Amino acid sequence: MGIHAVILAVAGWMVLSVARPASQVDFISGGGSKSGAAADQALEHKVQQRRRTMMQQKLPKQRLVSTSLNSAITLPDAPPELLDIPDSTSLLGSKGSLGRGMGLSSAGFGTGTGSGIGRGNMPGMTFQPISMFGMELKNTRKIAVVIDVSRSMTRYLPAVVSELDKIARQSVLVMHYGCGLREAKGRVDDKVRKAEGEAFATFWQNWQGTASLRMTEEERRKLKYDPGQPMPLAPIYERLAKRPGTYFINFNGTSQTQVALMSNEVLDADTIYWFADFQDAVSEEVMGDVLRKLKGRKQKLYMHASLRGKAFDQVREGLVVPLGGEVIEAQVEK
Repeated sequence: MGIHAVILAVAGWMVLSVARPASQVDFISGGGSKSGAAADQALEHKVQQRRRTMMQQKLPKQRLVSTSLNSAITLPDAPPELLDIPDSTSLLGSKGSLGRGMGLSSAGFGTGTGSGIGRGNMPGMTFQPISMFGMELKNTRKIAVVIDVSRSMTRYLPAVVSELDKIARQSVLVMHYGCGLREAKGRVDDKVRKAEGEAFATFWQNWQGTASLRMTEEERRKLKYDPGQPMPLAPIYERLAKRPGTYFINFNGTSQTQVALMSNEVLDADTIYWFADFQDAVSEEVMGDVLRKLKGRKQKLYMHASLRGKAFDQVREGLVVPLGGEVIEAQVEK
């Protein structure tokens, strides 16, 4: 009986020892073994779960809303023991770390711009005012120039071209010999040609040279470019021959400037700037044709005179004022 009692006591003690719950331990020495490493990972997992639980309990679940685009928002402070210090991989942007908000923690907190609101430049457009010789050309986005290149006027050409190129080097420039507005007598060569090649060389060499202004139409058609002869005003010629958007009209006398003013080459311009001395005669009938054409195109006409010739007032009152343009009063370098 005594032996049996001892055996029963030992068995009861073993059952109680096994059944008693072990106290929770947060520290396990890994000791460098595989089992130790596994225990470390398990412990770290438990700690992270406890921190998340505490975070959810301690931080209020509120939505912060601001009605001002410029107001500052202060987030509630989290307890220091809940904040993780990011490791090197989170700083370099592991999954979700840098995202849209440019956050630095694995939870994605940061100061990102997201889909912020701001003042952009589309779809609205703005334009810089266009000016010629210091005068603003009102409501103008695109300009075309018609210029008198009679022999007394060519000296002004470089200054006008330089002023035009400040706006855009591709702006249209149409050269016409003279500035008259008269009915044609006989056949008129109204073709607008690019300032390039042999055609332009012929025009420039003869009409900036010594060709007689009294030549008949047939004599003018026989004129050719002579490469053996010097080119008058060669620097100006070479500059024009290289410039985009530059055109000329063959010599038809001095009275057919309407061909240039109503040409298709100036069609797209809001404003036509006409530089001349306004010494050549104009007729009311031709001015009426030009007025109707430019009004139909909704174009303004600005005039700039190297000197106030005999037709100045007539052109100003008959064309410039009705078309909503103005007179440019400025000295131009010769």
